[in-house]
Amino acid sequence: MKKLILMISALTALTTVSVLSQNVTMLGSLNPYPGQKYADIWGYAANGREYAIMGVTGGTSIIDVTDPANPVEVIKIPGPNSFYEWRDMKTYSHYAYIVTEGTGSGQGMQIIDLSQLPVTATLVNTYTTTFVTAHNIYIDNGYAYVVGASNGSGVHILDLTNPVNPVEVGYYGSNGYVHDIYVWNDTAYISSEGEYATVNLSVKSNPTQISSSTNLPGIYAHSGWLTEDKRYFIACEEFNVRDLTVWDLQDRSNWDLKVSQWQSSSNSPIHNVFVRGNYAHVSYYEDGYMVLDITNPENPQIAGQYDTDPTPSTGSYKGAWGCYPYLPSGNVLISDMQTGLYVFHFDGEVPVEITSFTGAVTGNSVNLNWTTATETNNSGFEVQRKSGNEFASIGFINGAGTTTEPHNYSFTDNYLNDGVYQYRLKQVDFDGNVTYSDVVEVEVFAATSFKLQQNYPNPFNPSTKIKFTVPEQSLVNLSVYNMLGEKVEEPVNEVKAQGEYDVNFDAANLPSGIYIAKLSSGDNIRTIKMSLTK
Repeated sequence: MKKLILMISALTALTTVSVLSQNVTMLGSLNPYPGQKYADIWGYAANGREYAIMGVTGGTSIIDVTDPANPVEVIKIPGPNSFYEWRDMKTYSHYAYIVTEGTGSGQGMQIIDLSQLPVTATLVNTYTTTFVTAHNIYIDNGYAYVVGASNGSGVHILDLTNPVNPVEVGYYGSNGYVHDIYVWNDTAYISSEGEYATVNLSVKSNPTQISSSTNLPGIYAHSGWLTEDKRYFIACEEFNVRDLTVWDLQDRSNWDLKVSQWQSSSNSPIHNVFVRGNYAHVSYYEDGYMVLDITNPENPQIAGQYDTDPTPSTGSYKGAWGCYPYLPSGNVLISDMQTGLYVFHFDGEVPVEITSFTGAVTGNSVNLNWTTATETNNSGFEVQRKSGNEFASIGFINGAGTTTEPHNYSFTDNYLNDGVYQYRLKQVDFDGNVTYSDVVEVEVFAATSFKLQQNYPNPFNPSTKIKFTVPEQSLVNLSVYNMLGEKVEEPVNEVKAQGEYDVNFDAANLPSGIYIAKLSSGDNIRTIKMSLTK
């Protein structure tokens, strides 16, 4: 540590802060491109492995951090250079979306397919339809919200129904330049230079402002995040005047300022904040990684810190840029502008350590399983399933109280319809404190009927995927016909067991036009139209 965090009490407008402890362990680091610059960072987890997605000079680095002591770069996706090499990124399904203020070759929002990790990742599209540069992106409930863009610096709203080919469905520009955005329950919380504001997104084609904050002297409304109960907005300003402010938004139409200024004792500006449970995880430029206990959001307390920048604080913009505290392992990712990736563990959050949380589908049921390594004061786990935009309780499993022994838990959600389901655990202490697990997503697709789904992509060139379902073992034929009724291909003609199948249809040798795919088994026949465009 290059400095101590001291109590601030000089002005009544300041919130008093005190040191709890450092409470942060560095697990590993990686500087894959010494001498180059690093920007923001995000995380991704799949198939039991964890990854960092980090902006770097001339592109985006994807790093396997499953073994945090030995991070390994998988691939660097090239992209345009920009001032400070600014890049922001978020993930949706198995795709990463990268925005940058860089121009020239490769400009636009890059869409990266992560499904081939840990071997590689692939740039599958670059979106340029309604903007080519942007400052930040947020993704919620199947929509991407892009801000600070080249064509209108407000909020571009993109539908990700087709993740590779987003479609803009709305735009909001009433607050001028929007620097950053957080979205929950069809409400946007925007940071718009001189003020913060809430925006109603229930009609994506016509967003409307709900309310805006007081314009505080000297403030630059930079970014922010809601507490877990979605009541308080923890806001960052980047001009080293107030650092953090805290707003009570129990009434969304009124920005009620509860903490008008919260700062560390150093001269470092603040950058970004993210909330997990009762803690705010902060990238604090020259102060490095800082953790605040926000059990009482109106009185934040320092709970941990690790300085990634060993030089004295001078009030400049260097050091920790990005922060990602949402990996399933509980590890935290930090991007330092000069020295790259750091993997940390915040040691002050120990009540219950969930080492795994998985979901598996059996027929029309979902089996949830999770394991704890240790438990302290654990009353139990409320199992929650997402319904619409919110999670609702579907059951409760008693915990083991206090123990240092591993414990295994399970819960089964029965009688589900076909669809995608998201689950999380709400861990409850005996004293009422709660923390939330990461979200597990599963898809229920019970093979109980004879189905032929629309091919994807459609239109296509030259190949497309055809998905069908067989409810029982039978002879199945899948044939493709042109509009003259001539059979041009027979991808499937064999006995298939009950289940779902995905067939690749390659039309490289066929001319453009409309084709009919016909699926038959016994008396069951299904057809779809497919458009080949060359």
